[in-house]
Amino acid sequence: MILIHRFVAFAVLALSLCTARGQTITVYSSGTVERGTSRQLTGYVPLSPNTVTWSVNGIVGGDATFGTVSQTGLYNAPADIPVNNVVAVRATSTAYPAKFGEAAITITQPQVWLWSVAPTKVPAGSFTITVNGSNFHAGSVIQFGGVALPTTFISATGLRATGVVTAAQAGTSVNITIFNTGLGGMTSTAVKLAITAPVPVKVTLSPATASVTTATTRQFAASVTGSSNTTVTWSVNGMAGGDATVGAVTVTGLYTAPATVPAPAPVTVRATSVADPAISGQAVVTVQLPPPPVVAVTPMTASIQAAKAQQFLASVTGTANTAVTWSVNAITGGNTSVGTISATGLYTAPASVPNPASVTIRAKSVANPAAGAAATLTITQPPGGGVSQGTENLSAGRFLEQAAFGPTPVELDRVKTLGVNAWLDGQFALPESAIATTSGNMGLATLQAEYLNRLAQAPDQLRQRVAAALGQIIVISINKNSYPDEMVPYLRILSRNAFGNYRTLLDEISHSSQMGKYLDLANSNKPTAGSAANENYARELMQLFTIGLYTLKPDGTRQLDALGNPIRAYDQATVQQVALALTGWTFPGPGNNNWENFSGPLEAREVNHDTRAKTLVGLTLPGGQTAEADMAATLNWLFNHQNIAPFVATRLIRALVTSNPTPAFVARIAAVFADNGAGVRGDLRAVVRAILTDPEARNDVPAPAAGRLKDPVYHAAAFVRALGGSISATNQQAWTFNRMSQTPLAPASVFGFYSPLFRIPRSSLNGPEFQIYGPTESVLRGNLFWQILTNPGADFPVDIAPFVNLAGNTVALIDAVDQTLLYGRMPAAMRQSLANAINAQSDPLGKAQTAIYLAALSGYYAVQY
Repeated sequence: MILIHRFVAFAVLALSLCTARGQTITVYSSGTVERGTSRQLTGYVPLSPNTVTWSVNGIVGGDATFGTVSQTGLYNAPADIPVNNVVAVRATSTAYPAKFGEAAITITQPQVWLWSVAPTKVPAGSFTITVNGSNFHAGSVIQFGGVALPTTFISATGLRATGVVTAAQAGTSVNITIFNTGLGGMTSTAVKLAITAPVPVKVTLSPATASVTTATTRQFAASVTGSSNTTVTWSVNGMAGGDATVGAVTVTGLYTAPATVPAPAPVTVRATSVADPAISGQAVVTVQLPPPPVVAVTPMTASIQAAKAQQFLASVTGTANTAVTWSVNAITGGNTSVGTISATGLYTAPASVPNPASVTIRAKSVANPAAGAAATLTITQPPGGGVSQGTENLSAGRFLEQAAFGPTPVELDRVKTLGVNAWLDGQFALPESAIATTSGNMGLATLQAEYLNRLAQAPDQLRQRVAAALGQIIVISINKNSYPDEMVPYLRILSRNAFGNYRTLLDEISHSSQMGKYLDLANSNKPTAGSAANENYARELMQLFTIGLYTLKPDGTRQLDALGNPIRAYDQATVQQVALALTGWTFPGPGNNNWENFSGPLEAREVNHDTRAKTLVGLTLPGGQTAEADMAATLNWLFNHQNIAPFVATRLIRALVTSNPTPAFVARIAAVFADNGAGVRGDLRAVVRAILTDPEARNDVPAPAAGRLKDPVYHAAAFVRALGGSISATNQQAWTFNRMSQTPLAPASVFGFYSPLFRIPRSSLNGPEFQIYGPTESVLRGNLFWQILTNPGADFPVDIAPFVNLAGNTVALIDAVDQTLLYGRMPAAMRQSLANAINAQSDPLGKAQTAIYLAALSGYYAVQY
């Protein structure tokens, strides 16, 4: 008996034959096989030998016309259906050639299936549809009412096509079918596609109305609906791009008002659809002159002693140029008779009381000299007595170590004359020191040299100190952003917002193209198959810029759960959700995923923004929001989080005053961050003042755990400032600091030059700066200080002549070094050690250098107490 089996769930044919012994042979087979496919058949012979020979239509092994069969029974149907679509596949016994089993197989066409079409309806006009089904081939086409459309093959189950529907077809339905060209062709069943009325093209401008002053700019945004082509052209009063009379508008919608008010003053900014030039949207812009500046001087009246100083502050509103010129009794800058006043408003009274004793201090606007304000100052004869020089020096010196990059002799006198709060007022009023305005034409070495020079020499020392502290929280490094234009705008953001609001700082840094590169926010797009939103910026925004890893109490200590474990402020799912909220931003340019361009902030591309709802901790961002709306909502969530006040307070206190603030200190500063007293949250000016005037900061007998180690850049800047010098603007010292693990502008990681959580070895105390202060680094600092004292060159212009002049009197020399570097707190044992070393030197220069050098290397100077 020979059996042929086909193990599939098809209809079964049966045929009975007889062998020589009278046995019955039964043949089993499927009834149909699709052309171009294969089926496995099995032959069984219950006699010995049990081998068989396979044939198709009598041809051993078959052929291309009727299909082939292997000697293991694998039947391959032909590519085309034969004239007689039924073939006979036979297995013949090799032992009994007259005995065989045979199956009749019908060759059929493959079936193509159409399951669905998306969308199910399209408006009149151009459209794109996607179909899903099975048995598609590379040549398959989508038919629209029987007419083939340009079709893209996606896979065996998916096709995409484009087409155009006329307005006359609106309200009808059209059959969508698939013509499957593979293996001969077959048309699928139909799915209906509804045709709706065309969507009209509409252009909307935002804002629709605006008021601007002459020579200022206003950004307009054009929204185009009803067309896949959202490109627009811009015009002003019907002139493409505008002109100098009515104002100009760029291809991105940035309107620049003319230098003079046009007639008539309102102008029309228009965006016209490229898809339908008959359609446009407009905004009415009123151009007006800026109001005259208003100048105010504080205090308006004051009284000081002869030879003393008084800080005056001038505020100018109504103009971008807030500079003023100062005069005393109408004399610009004053003179020795009536007193002098600096460009920053610091008045110094004459040595004797003038006649009359009152003088007039006036500030005039540089933008409009007709605008000004005056104050009256009365000068009196000083009484006898006063505070000891030693106490004053220590208080002023400690304060300037916290509020500046160390004191200079001039600044020491200024603080002792004005007091802490008046000095702070003066610093808050100073204009920013300029930061490299030609970044595209300079090298990194020049940028680093200018940076070191600003730290050591800029008059706005408080701003420099706070900006540097913010730069240790919000980090960008030239290790990745390796060109000046990838760093300079970032430095300006830190400087500009040093006394501003932390929410504004977060907004500007989040939109920064420099940060967009450093933490990969630029071109982080909504997820697609096989991709995800980049999480780098989302993670560091939370962990390092705003709230930290763990839930905090108002005093900065961690909240614990019932088991005594710290509570996480967020989890990985939150990171992913924030990353989605921040999708859709790219570098400036015309495309949706632009290459690096640092000429301006990041730009939103809604097509790349994830518009789904996002779940944050305690907040859900609704779906359908724009990239800007989602970013603003995310920043608002973090800015109002309970952690941000103690988190930022702790980081700033550690950077300015002490690495180990008490919880009470943190709580006091966090309270000011939460509310500056006028209902404003995040006011950095108020926070900085609160830190520097806090009782713990102003305690001149600090606790044993108080203070912070000076990092290499600070230590060197403070040293040259103390010696009446600076770091030149053309210095070449970046490599020097690189060897001490603090290459200017090149922190090693997102955590900065050192981890904010680093602890002093074998201690429970925080000491972040100790992470880059090992034996090698301490020797390198000593070498640098010795170079500054003995071979400063052009990079470190310092003056130690006053110390050389005292070298003949060891006690006087030590006193001078003590007051200059340690503000009068040098202990007796250290004084004796210095005396021994000084007396071992043979010449005045060597004595002065030795005294200064050893004091600078001491722990009393290395640690900012």
